[in-house]
Amino acid sequence: MRGLEARWDLNRRKLRDLLDKESVDALLLLGAPNITYATGIREPTGAMLITRDCGDMILTSVLDYNRVSSMSPKDVAVKAFYRRSGEASVGMAMVPQSDLISGGLTDAVKQVLGNCNVKSIGADLQWADYASLNIAQQLQAKDMSGPIAKVRAIKDDWEVQAMLDSIAAAEQAFREAIELLGSNPSESEVEAAFYSSLMRQGAWGESFPTIVAFYDHTALPHHTPTPVRLQKPGPVLIDFGADMYGYASDTTRSMWHGEGGAEYKRLIELVAEAQAAAVDQIAPGVEARSPDLASRRVLAKEGLDKFYNHGLGHGVGVEVHEVPYLAPASTDVLEKNMVVTVEPGFYIPGVYGVRVEDMVLVTAKGAKLLTRLSRIIS
Repeated sequence: MRGLEARWDLNRRKLRDLLDKESVDALLLLGAPNITYATGIREPTGAMLITRDCGDMILTSVLDYNRVSSMSPKDVAVKAFYRRSGEASVGMAMVPQSDLISGGLTDAVKQVLGNCNVKSIGADLQWADYASLNIAQQLQAKDMSGPIAKVRAIKDDWEVQAMLDSIAAAEQAFREAIELLGSNPSESEVEAAFYSSLMRQGAWGESFPTIVAFYDHTALPHHTPTPVRLQKPGPVLIDFGADMYGYASDTTRSMWHGEGGAEYKRLIELVAEAQAAAVDQIAPGVEARSPDLASRRVLAKEGLDKFYNHGLGHGVGVEVHEVPYLAPASTDVLEKNMVVTVEPGFYIPGVYGVRVEDMVLVTAKGAKLLTRLSRIIS
């Protein structure tokens, strides 16, 4: 990291504290983001167990055993299972016999928990896939998705620094990508330039598929880049982020390319005003819907709130979308050291859209802007 040292052990310690708070003997982490949060492993597979009496362990496939072992913290054991029954005779020389568990992931989890005499277990079931849900149901796991999400929502200083580094990498890639705009590029070519810059900077990749939209495509909030070329003056919207050291960033800029565009530029300033009104509302103890509603009131002055079809923002961490969610019906409450996006926008079908998005840290005094890029791109 460019700033503070990565301290994944602190994340794991916060998850371990849940054992006592939730009165369970073990925590089953399903899904790659939870395992990354606890260990710093890039693209982990399988599952992780944090136990009261038997330490911490990652259960991964025979195929991934050596890769995961090479990245795993020294105090986290790694065991291998077979992904499917037909693999029972493959890769025997690649995994020490002591680390090989016969059967699939469900069998491996059951065996480890049985050896540890675990009687109660918690798991994050909110975003689990079918296979993970099946494991959790067989184990009669307590749904701890809420407490786990809450732990991940409150950031330590080193996590904020990781996101600052992610923001810096994304902003550099953005600056390089928009240099292409004067050469009649396609949306896809601008996306490729952004991705290439991230890789040169040592990022893990994009935090989400980059959105590059020209002309009326800007009215599609989740547009997928196409071969359409920027051949005449018009609106451009780019929604981008980096995954740096496992932590995400998320920024959007709207701009006008070429001559003219006075009205579109004015609307960018209006959306920036809506964003500022929302940021002014952000502070510990504030209901997450309050900043959202503040942004809508600004756009309502010109009747544009009816084209504002998403929530104001969301938490960011090892995933680009985490709690809290800033939306009209949100029941979340903002707390100190949460990192959230603030991204008001409007989208007129077949015409154009405008979105301005930045990341802020909730501090004791209010909101601290983490994004450094100018809101107005000329």
